[in-house]
Parts: sequence; structure tokens; C-alpha cells
Amino acid sequence: MCLKSKNIIQNLQRQDKTFSLIVKQIGYINLEKKELNFEELIKIIINQQLSNHVSRIIFQRLRDKINNSEPISPLSIIDFDNKKLRDLGISHSKISFMKETAKYFMDYPYIIKKWETMNDEDAKIKIQELKGFGPWSANIILLFYMGRNNVFPYNDSTLQKAYFKIYGERLLSNLSQIDWARPYRSIVARYLWKWVDNGAKKI
Repeated sequence: MCLKSKNIIQNLQRQDKTFSLIVKQIGYINLEKKELNFEELIKIIINQQLSNHVSRIIFQRLRDKINNSEPISPLSIIDFDNKKLRDLGISHSKISFMKETAKYFMDYPYIIKKWETMNDEDAKIKIQELKGFGPWSANIILLFYMGRNNVFPYNDSTLQKAYFKIYGERLLSNLSQIDWARPYRSIVARYLWKWVDNGAKKI
């Protein structure tokens, strides 16, 4: 972890005692952003409404069937038979989203670079123009792949449940309870997810 990230987390600990306890339980987590490409968008589609464990299994099946040594390309998804995709455990709606995303990337291969030049709100709007990419998917892309600092996906059920269990109150849609974390609310989201992944141990 870089010194800047560590300093930001330590500053957030000073802002909120409960968050400080979460960090003490979990330790410092990796805040580096992931590389965003077409294959990662396919992962996001598969992951929708599934646990990370199940989605990883389905995605690996897809990689094995296409070519496990090469990144998944738009053309490989377009050419993949729908019935065979269904046999891998991918729903009809997700197959449609994958095919539409592949066609979109064939027409606009530099769309990701364009998203990266936009502010959070504009990027969120443009990402949601892709079929199957709603607010949750757009926020995940901004947070984990573009490294945007102030994104907190309110509609994520895991985050809502984690916040309630830790803080004892329901998270409001305006996110006023975590105003103390601005402009680094993304870090709070990452820690709540990590807390759940680690077994949701009592704080």
C-alpha cells in the first residue's frame, strides 16, 4: 500500500471511531484500481445478483470454453452459441447483455478511454447506456476500475446490511451518515465489503 492511501485511511479513522475499529480489525486493504477492459465488463455482467464464489465459477467455465490463455474479446462473445452460454449457467438476460456489450465494443472500441475522461456523474450516465449496466454496475466500474474516490453504491444490499449491522441504523439514500468520509466514501464502501468477506465479525 502506498503512503498516500495509508494516510487517507488513517485520516478517516480520526473522523469516525467505528470506522477506526473496522480498520483495526481488518488492517490496511489494497486500494489499487483494476484494469478495465471488455473482459472485465463481461465479469461484471456475470456477477450481477450472484455471489462472488458462484460468479467466479461461471466466468472460469466461459474462459475455459473460449481460450483460457487469451482475453475474452467482443468477437468471441458474438460468435459464442447462446445455448452453450446458457449451459454454462448464464441466464438468458445476461447472455443478451453480453452480446449487446460485445456489439457496442465492436462499434466503439475506445469507449472505456472516453469514460475515463468524464467526471463521476457523466461517466455513470454513459456507462448505463450499455444494456444491462444499471446504477450498481456503473458504480462498481467507477469505484474499482477507475479508482474514483467518492463513490458509495447505496443500492448494494451487502453495503446496506453491513452498515446496519455495524452502526445499528439504516443507511439513508442521501448518504448523510457518511458525509464525514467525503471525498473518500469509496474507501468506506471497500471496508464494509471486506468486513463481510472476512466473516462479518463483531466490531
